[in-house]
Amino acid sequence: MRTLLTFGNVLTFLLLVVYLWFFKESLPNWFHPGWTTDDALQQWFMFHDVSGSEIFKNDFIAQLMTGYLAPLHYWLAYLFTSLFGAPIVASHYLMLVQYLLIAVFLFFAVKHVASSAAGFIAVLWLFHTREIVQRMAGGLPRSWAGVVFAAYFCFVLRKNHLAVLLVLFLGCLSHPPATVICALSYGLYLLLGVAKRETRGQCLKPLLILICLSPFYALVTYKIVERPPEVGQMVGPDKAYDMPQLQRPDGRFPFLPLLPIDKEIRMFGFQAFVGRLYNPGKVLKPAIRIFVIVGVLLLFLYGLRQREKAVPVQLYTFLAAIFIVYLTSRQVVFKLYVPDRHVLLPFAFFLISFFTIGVWRAFSSADTLHDTTYKHAWRSILGVCVVLGVAFLGSGTGLYGDGNFNYSSTKKGNVFLWIRENTPENALIAGHPTFIDGVMLFGARKALATTEVYHPFYDGYLKFIEPRLVTSFQAHYAQSLKELVQILAPHHVDYFVFERKRFYPEKLKEEKYFEPLNASIQKLTGRHYTKYAYRELPREIDLEKYPFMPFRDNRSVVVDVAALKKYLEEQKL
Repeated sequence: MRTLLTFGNVLTFLLLVVYLWFFKESLPNWFHPGWTTDDALQQWFMFHDVSGSEIFKNDFIAQLMTGYLAPLHYWLAYLFTSLFGAPIVASHYLMLVQYLLIAVFLFFAVKHVASSAAGFIAVLWLFHTREIVQRMAGGLPRSWAGVVFAAYFCFVLRKNHLAVLLVLFLGCLSHPPATVICALSYGLYLLLGVAKRETRGQCLKPLLILICLSPFYALVTYKIVERPPEVGQMVGPDKAYDMPQLQRPDGRFPFLPLLPIDKEIRMFGFQAFVGRLYNPGKVLKPAIRIFVIVGVLLLFLYGLRQREKAVPVQLYTFLAAIFIVYLTSRQVVFKLYVPDRHVLLPFAFFLISFFTIGVWRAFSSADTLHDTTYKHAWRSILGVCVVLGVAFLGSGTGLYGDGNFNYSSTKKGNVFLWIRENTPENALIAGHPTFIDGVMLFGARKALATTEVYHPFYDGYLKFIEPRLVTSFQAHYAQSLKELVQILAPHHVDYFVFERKRFYPEKLKEEKYFEPLNASIQKLTGRHYTKYAYRELPREIDLEKYPFMPFRDNRSVVVDVAALKKYLEEQKL
């Protein structure tokens, strides 16, 4: 009798549980209300308004960043913030839901065509792949790509066509780029089915339905990615190659020129086996990549001979779809997302599913393909564990690194906490753009400009944000307090944050930013270190004597711009 309570299933389930315990222990900042990921700084701050405040109402930066959030993600994030009361806490719980959905869908996908034991191993392998896991950390929109891939595998392998169509629809509402790959993969699978006489009757109707629904899916996706006129449209290849903001090595997003295809695939396509967080050595790393390629070919050839044990065709069409979308995205940058993103997550999900299913089936006897008893399954368990061992050689334990929880509320001292507790909700904060990256999420206040929200992909927004960045640097390196007020007054900035260490002589010499702003910033920092407004600030807080400096710690100084203006007028400076 087939049952989950067999030796092989219990063994692999216990292995998964033990590993997940160590996995959670390796992420001490998960569920910590003061920690998040750097990408969350730009994609969760707008949910402060869920509580009824209007901090970011009509804020152009918030409007642009909200536009990156597909509807399903937005409303789930809204719901979780309503339930848990704070965006950062909500993001942690949404991350948990995304991980659970991925694990459940991946387990049932592999279980259906291999076994429960194989499903447990596949989930263990996924969470062992640290680069992929931390890519999906923080409750971010891109994490839904993993959910879409796993759900698609689950239902397409079961040939549940209605569920696949529903996944594609929900994918359009959560992560359109991942959905494009799944939709193309599904279409290719149905076309192959129609081409074969024995499966034509099963695939023709679903193919016709997919064709009929494709315009609807395309329309939904278009409406989701469409931006208002003031934002502008996503930059295309005609402009992108002339934009210093997108060039290697000094652009804000150094994507161009694109890496050679073979190099990009080597870097991003083998994350399930090797990655940047662990170095197996100069000999082993390329050898593992060769093992992967040879392994895929061997399983393919074995499937041609032993058709009943072949890897399901749905995985091969998924691989084909990855390459088609990836190569197309290279031709239309950045209209179809960033090319390497079509390699990173999709390849990992493909390789984990492919090898787990393929090796399990290859080592199973034909009449016990789904038998999970120890008597018949031990060879398959051993075979899959050998492959997982290769992944272990290439990527270590998978329990290192911060899981991308790399930004805390006190990373820049106590300035963000002070701002949240001591400034009006409608205050506008400015400062060095990189130093105040956390002010919108942790400080819950609007920012004039930060590095995290410096996105050059839309021409209208680029014209808005770059002058603000220039103003921020001009103010940060102003020659006098009087000039500081003059620079900030037209922008109605309420509080300005100086980063203290940047005024050390050696730091001024090293100061740099992204092109095309770098030259002007280096000019601003070319003066003697004593000739800056920051040097005119008092060394201690004294609100009676210097009411314009309400906060100072070892990292930063906050200036009340209105109080400074009044002080200068009273002093006739």
